[in-house]
Amino acid sequence: MDKPFFYFGSAYLWTLMLIALTADAMAWVFLGLSLAVCVWLAVRLKTQKRGTEKRKFFLLAALTVALASAAFLLQLNLVCRPAIAQAGERVTLRGYVTEVLNDSASGAHRCVVRTLDGTPARQVRLSTSHYVPKIGDSFDLTVTLKTLGEDAPDVHRYYRSRGLYLGATAEGRIDGTPLTERIDAGEVDWGPLREGAVRLVLRSGEFRERLEKVVSEQLPDEYAAILNGMLVGDTGALASGTRDTFRRSGVMHLFAVSGFHTSLWTMLLYKLLLRLGAGKKTSSGLCLLFLLFFVVLTGFARSAIRAAVMLGVFFLCRMLLRSPDPLASLGLAVLAVVLPNPFYGGDAGVLLSYFATLGILSLYPPVMKDLRDHFLKERIHNYRRRKRVDGVLSLLLIALCTSLMTLPVVTMTFENISLVTLVSNLLLTAAASQAILLTGAGAVCGLIPGLSLLTPWCGLAGGVLARYMLRICAKLSDLPFAYVTLTGKGFLLGLVAALLVAVAGFVLYGSLPERGLVRVTALLSAIVLLGSVLTDTAFDRNVVHVTFADVGGTCIVVTFRHAAYIIGAGGDDYQTPLRVDDILSRASVTKLAALVVPRSKKTESAALEALLEEWEPEVLLKPEDLPDTPLQTVSLAPDISLKLYRQEGDDCAGLLTVQGVDLLLLFRPTVDLDRLPSEARSAPVCFLRGKRSGDLKLTPSSYIIVSGESGEVEARARNGKFRLYRACIAAK
Repeated sequence: MDKPFFYFGSAYLWTLMLIALTADAMAWVFLGLSLAVCVWLAVRLKTQKRGTEKRKFFLLAALTVALASAAFLLQLNLVCRPAIAQAGERVTLRGYVTEVLNDSASGAHRCVVRTLDGTPARQVRLSTSHYVPKIGDSFDLTVTLKTLGEDAPDVHRYYRSRGLYLGATAEGRIDGTPLTERIDAGEVDWGPLREGAVRLVLRSGEFRERLEKVVSEQLPDEYAAILNGMLVGDTGALASGTRDTFRRSGVMHLFAVSGFHTSLWTMLLYKLLLRLGAGKKTSSGLCLLFLLFFVVLTGFARSAIRAAVMLGVFFLCRMLLRSPDPLASLGLAVLAVVLPNPFYGGDAGVLLSYFATLGILSLYPPVMKDLRDHFLKERIHNYRRRKRVDGVLSLLLIALCTSLMTLPVVTMTFENISLVTLVSNLLLTAAASQAILLTGAGAVCGLIPGLSLLTPWCGLAGGVLARYMLRICAKLSDLPFAYVTLTGKGFLLGLVAALLVAVAGFVLYGSLPERGLVRVTALLSAIVLLGSVLTDTAFDRNVVHVTFADVGGTCIVVTFRHAAYIIGAGGDDYQTPLRVDDILSRASVTKLAALVVPRSKKTESAALEALLEEWEPEVLLKPEDLPDTPLQTVSLAPDISLKLYRQEGDDCAGLLTVQGVDLLLLFRPTVDLDRLPSEARSAPVCFLRGKRSGDLKLTPSSYIIVSGESGEVEARARNGKFRLYRACIAAK
């Protein structure tokens, strides 16, 4: 059988992916079915001699499915569930910080703490407001354990893939002590091997922080965050607007330490060693050591491990004077990433990395060969011009192959896709490579006394490239169809039609002599799929989305053509920024046009500050900025206006008019409806913050939405009409 490692690794990953996307109980189903198939195939192999090669292949596939299912069940029952069973217990946590995470929406600092003695779990996510975590700090504190992502399956799946099952919140001050001091004092006795490994990981984390500090000292925060994100994958300092700009342009992969970064540095070192006179075997051996160092430096990032395994196989084959098989290397890399933790099969990063690499290795070579043989050689006779066109086509084709192969994962995970990714990758790949190399060289030089003079020049060049990348992404992301949703009915119908076209081509391929049928089928499928996406987006361009966020207070998000208008900051609910950011992300919002806070600052201060940290509204209206009159009119956009009716105390109501549709907003349940004008009382939609005693006395045809009881509700207005979606209507 050809390429057994590739098929084994791919079948292993696909099984874990299907289990993660369905339910844990599916592991038992896959295990039972695969074992039954194994028994049936084993019997057929003994009784029949014809077709033994195919049966052996399917037997290997069934065994792989059984192994993956068994590994998942063992991890679930022996590691995950015993750890989750300790949720709610109050324990003494003895551990040290291995990773610093992004701050929560409430401003709490978060980090990953690895326990010193393996109890109550190997790792715990710690949240604290009184301590700024630092890698290598150790402490003993008493906390109450909780399950991570208990009410959010996606969040639970994400943390599970990282080996995190429990979380805790520190209630008081934490005095951290460097772990190395406790090891030197004899408080921790792990043995020389484990102590050496821990010291190496901690030193690499400190070295990574020093590199980031050098870059941050040379450049403004915006550009330093971009360069640090590309250099070491730390996106914590990236502003929300900058992150959305790069995501809409389809180049967020530049901020994940993946094969692009690993191969860039390793191949640069390999070529440098060859030019200095080192042989292929010596250069390959040194590159293997560098790959180990790079994986440790990146904190054992899964994408870096996958790329390091693939490049490691390449350099091993060079040392053994053999030709490496890329697909076999991919299979080995997948096994190296997934075997330690079967929950990795549900991680979007692992899946995107696998499918992107698979697209480059399987789709790119034959298509590029056809383009070179039948287009470039026949149409362009000048060698230099042909080489330039060849380079441009290669970049475009690589971006196209990765986009096609990762489309299913993107659809299931992000529900949006960038249509300008081909152009953005063409314009930014070379600049990103130079920026990473210059930033890394400048950061390393900044740590060496004799070479620190080169750091400002490298920082200047890197800053110019970062500014260029940001400007290009901003221009591309503002295009009308730059970032489109994949959740509309048109896309689903188009996906079904594209699959039918592909199936028809597959059925007819064997009966028709023309080999071009496959290409025509693929082209027709792509056209149908792209047409459905563009049609959905075109029909939705003139629709205004009004979302009543499911938060503790009043927060209405109006989105129209990638611009957002927010009314209310949701009270002191710290979940407001997260919910709002999720709504803006689904609507592909690029700018916050207006933020109106109609009530007093003390009730909405916490959420308001968090929103202002994430977004910079073009218009900000706080209570003190609004006229102190019973009726206040605020024009948000040509088709969007807001009338505020202020009564005694903090009682306030608003009439939001969207494309001729009136929506009555009651910011407090004690608002006196009799004092509101008739146009407000006859609004077809009424949003109520909190419970109200007694009848609302609105028109019988009004929809009444009660905040906190009906969840997130969305009204779509167009041409004086509206529809409610995802709504549990309280009354009509």
